[in-house]
Amino acid sequence: MKKILTEENITRRDFLRAGTGVVAAGAVGLAALGAPAILSAQNVNSKISLAMIGTGSRGCSIIQAIKDLPDTQFTDLCDVYPPHIKQGVDQLGDPKVRTWEAWEKVLEQKDVDAVIVSPPLFLHVPISTAALDAGKHVFSEKSQGLTVKQLNQMRDAVKAHPDKVYLVGYQSRLNEAMTESKRLVAEGSIGKPVMFYCHFDRNQTWKRDDVEPKWERVLNWRLYKEYCGGLLTEVTSHEMDQVLDLLGTMPTDATFHGSIEVYKDGREHHDNVMGTWMMEDGVIGVGTGSLTSSTMGMGWSLLGTHGSIESAGGELRLYWEKDVRHLDSFGIKHKFTAVKLGQSLDTTGSMKSNPGKVLQFKVDGDYDLATAREFTHFYDCIKNGTKPIMDVESTRKSSISALMAYTSSMEGGRRVTREELEAQG
Repeated sequence: MKKILTEENITRRDFLRAGTGVVAAGAVGLAALGAPAILSAQNVNSKISLAMIGTGSRGCSIIQAIKDLPDTQFTDLCDVYPPHIKQGVDQLGDPKVRTWEAWEKVLEQKDVDAVIVSPPLFLHVPISTAALDAGKHVFSEKSQGLTVKQLNQMRDAVKAHPDKVYLVGYQSRLNEAMTESKRLVAEGSIGKPVMFYCHFDRNQTWKRDDVEPKWERVLNWRLYKEYCGGLLTEVTSHEMDQVLDLLGTMPTDATFHGSIEVYKDGREHHDNVMGTWMMEDGVIGVGTGSLTSSTMGMGWSLLGTHGSIESAGGELRLYWEKDVRHLDSFGIKHKFTAVKLGQSLDTTGSMKSNPGKVLQFKVDGDYDLATAREFTHFYDCIKNGTKPIMDVESTRKSSISALMAYTSSMEGGRRVTREELEAQG
């Protein structure tokens, strides 16, 4: 029997040795989603032959995080930029790995079981659909696609290949912090959700200057409209994905503004973005993305009538409203107004400076371990038929939410509805 890992006893070595089917966020309930195994290229006790398409910074960080997992076997690396290929080979530490500049060549390799799709966003869907057609399982980096037309193509491709796994790497869905947050929301501990904040703010240019002109757009693809949706699809969507997973609803419309405040270097995408989503149930959400100030960092907050949840960096901070008795008048019950033995009676200071509880989760806060955990889930889906948690339908919702906001920001803050956006497909 495999060792069950918990936050109390886990080490990096334990995690990497534990293998397929062991996910530290046990409460996510992966086993309950089981279905017939769909791995056809090999027997269930062998390694999974992987090809990495896109060996830039994210691709190499994945290689570093999963190369020692028991089920991992990299056979192929691919990138259009030769130094990236060398970087991938060096990161893997296997000079015998096959290398390619054309991703189509990778899909011709019969011994490849699964591909990791990690190029710029505009290529996620073309490569993923072609990989499914070639009989490969697919792990795609987020977000799912650049246009609604691409999202529709991806949905059709997944439906056409029910024997293949397609998963988008929103790894925070597997966080133990998410499991706890879902429990709190479902039990009514924070009361009725009324507002949320998603922020992914940095202080960096995103531009590489040390490149030849012919590679400028290839390497600085995040700055240009033809390759991605800037801050909203590349970073803010990570946090919005978690909120959508928590609330189980979708935005009806988005109103976002953006500007180029600092990096006036010819880029097409904003370095500052902020706006609001209106959700189906009336919840209002604020989203921000910044390359000019890192004060807020990355994370999300969900505010409710009884309390609030703040998530960032493997830590949950829980806040309880000090006086919610008025809510009884319209039938909302609460649990956190009674004083318990040993509870502090100090009510000085703002609620923000006095969280009711702080929870920390080791795996959630460790980049390599969190990446290894999502691939453990991917392998479990391939070998045991487990339903992907980050599946085509749920990750489609995250992409649509990001694209609504992006469209609005690029059109001067015009209100963009989901109905309008989906009609573009």
